[in-house]
Amino acid sequence: MVEYLIVFIQLLREAGIPVSTGEMLDLLQALSLLEPTRENLLLAMQATLIKETGQERILEKLFDLYWTTLKQKTRKQEQPTKKTAIPIHPPRLSREEFNARLAQMKEWLRQALKSEDDLPAGGGEPGGQGGGKGNGPEQGRRERHFQHGSTVPLAAAGQRLAMIIAKGSEEDLKALAQEAVFTLVPPDEVTPGEDPRQMLKQLKTRLDWVQVKDWLERSPLGEAEKLRQQENLLRLERLLNRELEQLRCKRQPEKELPAIAREANLSQRSFAELDPEQVIQVKRQVARLGRRLATREGYRRVPATRGAVDISRTVRRAATTGGVPIILCHQGRQATRPDLVVLCDLSGSVAPYSQFMLLLVHTMQNKFRMVRSYAFVDAIAEVTVQLRELDLERTVRNIQRQTGIWRTGFSDYGAVWRQFFHEHLHVLHRKVTLIILGDARNNYKPSGEEYFREICRRVRQVIWLNPAPRESWNQEDSIMHLYTPYCRHVFECRNLSQLTRIARQIF
Repeated sequence: MVEYLIVFIQLLREAGIPVSTGEMLDLLQALSLLEPTRENLLLAMQATLIKETGQERILEKLFDLYWTTLKQKTRKQEQPTKKTAIPIHPPRLSREEFNARLAQMKEWLRQALKSEDDLPAGGGEPGGQGGGKGNGPEQGRRERHFQHGSTVPLAAAGQRLAMIIAKGSEEDLKALAQEAVFTLVPPDEVTPGEDPRQMLKQLKTRLDWVQVKDWLERSPLGEAEKLRQQENLLRLERLLNRELEQLRCKRQPEKELPAIAREANLSQRSFAELDPEQVIQVKRQVARLGRRLATREGYRRVPATRGAVDISRTVRRAATTGGVPIILCHQGRQATRPDLVVLCDLSGSVAPYSQFMLLLVHTMQNKFRMVRSYAFVDAIAEVTVQLRELDLERTVRNIQRQTGIWRTGFSDYGAVWRQFFHEHLHVLHRKVTLIILGDARNNYKPSGEEYFREICRRVRQVIWLNPAPRESWNQEDSIMHLYTPYCRHVFECRNLSQLTRIARQIF
């Protein structure tokens, strides 16, 4: 039992849940006081290993996958080795599950045939109001609304998906997810190394996911009903992901379980790869990081009568005494609130990363004496006032629409540096820290290096955060090598882990 727990805890660490040796001992002590059941084991892990909101869902997912895989592995080891004892066609489903799924498929077929019979040949309104036995007037209105209540025509798969999300039954959603995964990838087919995101995209295509989502946005339903059905769509997406993960673990558990754990580690996921639910979780962690950094005082070095020796001033003073450091100069730390100027690229490839940087600066702006924020694509504009709003995602969209930063739609760093030099140079001085977030992809346009050099000379330090992978710098239209010599620090910043480390270093 202990060796299985050690392997599972390693999975939790790969998923971004830190587990110390002391917490492992607490878990073992808790298990010694409880009955050895699956529910008690999960409760003990939740009580001793979970420290932040959101980690319990990761724990539950990995717990189910790991112990289900472990049970299947144990069952295979217990099977007899004689060929005569192995059935030729082993059943894949239990009798109860098979009968339930068969009844569900029969019900879907009856509904599909009934909807076709109710439709007139000319494509007008159905004649009946509700249908046969078991279907009331509300069900009939739903079926007619799916086919005629929107400007978006739905195919058969889309009508079925729309009916299921309108009903919102957990059993129907789970059955649809199981059937979709079984149809796309039968269990007897082996496709190792297939990208799970591509598999999910294929599932959505077969279910007419985009058409149903578009239909839902255009339908004349009330706002409450739309929100309910959108939530059902998210539930179905989570079930599809769950079925795909179980399928992957059945095929290659030794390889896929660690891969699923690494995918669940949001701190290592690129900001551009996060789904809407994960974006909310990461934004919550970025805001928490900003509040933590905002309470930490900043310091600067000043001359003092005692303390650490200031080497540079001591060497300069030694020039008056023949190079012998007779007089020692000291330096101390004085609390300060620096000035900050942030320039963020909001072009299509960088905008997801800029949102998190702007959120961090917005959360900890009380730490600085002055904060000025600018956004740019092929022109630049100040957005300090707009960033005071709470809904940062909507603010970023409004910035792209309402300001003049989006002219051609392609990044032009040379034009941005030239415009900033002529219009906003007055905000820079020797106490300013200039932070730039961009990938330095200039679409083969002039670099404006001379303007960037003059901008860097005006400030205390320049820190460039590049969301592109480091190996792609200085390739194709990237001109990062032209700007690097004028920056004090250049970091790769594409996920929460990197942003946290950089923020703690520079703030």
